[in-house]
Amino acid sequence: MEMSITKISRNGQVVIPAEVRSDAGIGPDAKFIVFNEGGNIMLKPLRKEMLAKDMKLIEKIHRSEEEIKGGKFVKADSAMNEEEIDDLLMA
Repeated sequence: MEMSITKISRNGQVVIPAEVRSDAGIGPDAKFIVFNEGGNIMLKPLRKEMLAKDMKLIEKIHRSEEEIKGGKFVKADSAMNEEEIDDLLMA
């Protein structure tokens, strides 16, 4: 995972550092979906074939956050593999 510090210009523009763009495979004229959830801003490259899947994932994340706030949670066993944990979390 690449990480870097950047800043916003007076015009509201943000520079995505070259190493982050390169790692993510982002080129000139790339389009993004911009999300703001409680002050956490996320840029997601817009890829038509992934849009419906991304929207469902965001809906699941939002629903999960609401359930956590309401006290609902599940316990994962450290012996579980990634697929078993994903199945448990996405149920």
